[in-house]
Amino acid sequence: MDQNDNFDQNDDFPPDFPQQDPPPFPEPILDCCVIITANVRFRDGNIQFCANRVIVKNGLSAPFNRAGGLLDDDENENENDNDNDSTNSDSDGSQSDEEDPGKKPQKKHEIAYLIKEDICEAIYGRVFRGTVLRRSNETDVWTETTEECAIKEMAWDSIRNGRGELCSENPQDEIATMQHLMRFYADDVGGEQVTATTAMHYTRIIMPLDFLYDHQNLYTITPYCSGGELLDELHMNMRFTEDRSREILRSVLDGVEWLQRAGLTHKDISLENIMVNGGMTVIIDMGMCLRIPFSDDGQRRLIRKGHRCGKMIYIAPEVFDLQPFDGYAVDMWAVGVCLFVMLTGQKPWERPSLLDAKFRNFTGGYLTPILTSYNILSGDAIDILQRMLFLDPRDRMSLQQVRNHPWMTGLRST
Repeated sequence: MDQNDNFDQNDDFPPDFPQQDPPPFPEPILDCCVIITANVRFRDGNIQFCANRVIVKNGLSAPFNRAGGLLDDDENENENDNDNDSTNSDSDGSQSDEEDPGKKPQKKHEIAYLIKEDICEAIYGRVFRGTVLRRSNETDVWTETTEECAIKEMAWDSIRNGRGELCSENPQDEIATMQHLMRFYADDVGGEQVTATTAMHYTRIIMPLDFLYDHQNLYTITPYCSGGELLDELHMNMRFTEDRSREILRSVLDGVEWLQRAGLTHKDISLENIMVNGGMTVIIDMGMCLRIPFSDDGQRRLIRKGHRCGKMIYIAPEVFDLQPFDGYAVDMWAVGVCLFVMLTGQKPWERPSLLDAKFRNFTGGYLTPILTSYNILSGDAIDILQRMLFLDPRDRMSLQQVRNHPWMTGLRST
């Protein structure tokens, strides 16, 4: 079967040449913090002494690499030559002023974070559920707010050791990505000051509350998604109905569109990296994000081949085969795999290789007759899956083509 005789090609695929490397992110600036014991007034009015569980900024800041001491001696020396007044740290990357409050600029403490419970493991560390604390001045007791947060604690030693692993998540780029997205959203709404929760609601992408560090750890603090992982909901239901899957897909596509508008590719979209919060989905884990290269006239470029990264069943075949790839297309591929798993409750294949019989048949245009024989999905649902999961990215639908598909619009195909 010649699939091109039956399906429209991707209407948004960039030219093959020239290919470019993704532009680097600017190095993020982090705020220094300390973990203290403090009296906290909880929402029920009771004041409790919380031992070593309150994270507070101390007024210092440093670039990412110096905050964690991740540069070697020569690099540190070069960094020190270019220091500016906005970074209050010593030449060796340590914060000696932290031990001498008389030398550091005093900062009014208005916000802190209470560590409440351990949630799960994470690459380089652990994730905790916490609560945002506020006070009006330094003599007040910290007061618990209704705003919950997720606190990812990552050991600098683990981050340093992981830098040699080609496919490990990159905390530096994850932070830079979230800062980029927050700035992009603020610019999009006219430069007004926005909260992380508001930006997350509209973009369907995780947004930052704070990025903090001390001598031992890096802390990324984001709004807490109370609904948990989408994958957990799927496990409870075995598979989703078409209506529920359609609702989720629309929300995920909103997030992917914001990534595209911001010139980013996630590269690790999966059901594990989609959270549920207040009935909406939120794309998380930005540690593999890349900036998409563009020409001077605004034409999107293919990204030069890189490394195999991400969860195996979601990796686009061009990435798996170490070929140049389009950042938009690889994210839409992963969304298509997510939709397959939601609708069927099964993995489509073990690995994105032509040596895998399911992969070879599903991506070669034979998914429709195979799934039709199961008699569990509508014809339009099967059709959208096939069009999202062709082997050649030029034959897959773009984001807007997916949105316009009859299964998404409710208009029956003819």
